[in-house]
Amino acid sequence: MRLDGIDGTHLFGFMAGLGTLALLDEHARQQQLPPPRLHFDPMGTAEITGAPLDPTALIDAVFERIQAARVFYERDLVAIKKPTDLNRAAFLELAATADRGQLAGLAGLACCVGDEAVESSLCAANGASHQNLVQSIRDVLSLVEKSNIHAALFAPWRKQYEVSDDSRKQLGLGNRKPTLRLDPADERLYALRLSNPTTTDDFKTEIGAQALAVPAFAQLPALPRARPVSVASRRLGNRVLFAWALWSTPATLATVRSLLAAGIDQPDQLRARGAFMALRVARVSGSKGKLSFSPSEGVW
Repeated sequence: MRLDGIDGTHLFGFMAGLGTLALLDEHARQQQLPPPRLHFDPMGTAEITGAPLDPTALIDAVFERIQAARVFYERDLVAIKKPTDLNRAAFLELAATADRGQLAGLAGLACCVGDEAVESSLCAANGASHQNLVQSIRDVLSLVEKSNIHAALFAPWRKQYEVSDDSRKQLGLGNRKPTLRLDPADERLYALRLSNPTTTDDFKTEIGAQALAVPAFAQLPALPRARPVSVASRRLGNRVLFAWALWSTPATLATVRSLLAAGIDQPDQLRARGAFMALRVARVSGSKGKLSFSPSEGVW
């Protein structure tokens, strides 16, 4: 099944594709079905195989798993706004009752070095300008509808979604933007805008893709090193880079995780496993500590 909306050549698209595979894998396990497999065509468009679903059933399955995930963020993490609000005591308390998927979700948000939590290097919503990753996840999951999932998976992204006044009021969003900040377009600098972003609310996004990207964090745990990074990330001086490959051989979630953990530094080995392209992005810091991701660049 071709997913025309999922372009793996940029970070936002790749995370949405990885999250989709994770959601379908969970569905397959629960229904005792064969595991789904993900791969990309030469232009970077995602395709799913091994999932015996028509588009409507696929969307139903994905949406059901998204709604199930809301409980964890809205109940267990209700007091958490950003990953660094967690600490060792909070991790231990949550882990005592968390299931397998929730534990992976925690590991994808942050890890502890000593008593303090260090956010995933894929987190660009860390409190600057009132953007908080965990709070943004709650907002995204509460706003997304099945039609948004369909648009994100099966059509080129138009990024036309904006929160209605009624939804903003009902959910108490205030001026918050429903974004995980994986898209470089989310960081629109003052100098490049016609309007002042502090006095206008014209933010638009692909809300279905935002929701699909949420479970991707759980596949990329933060590693408890002296200077933690997420899987597939590395630090070069003050820069943090995240890299991934695209592959043409249909791969299960476990295989994809192993590909990401292997990194991109040995092209011959990855090509032998079906990879045909490697890309990377940098997490960059702007004024007042505001983070965003650079556009992707090809490595090989």
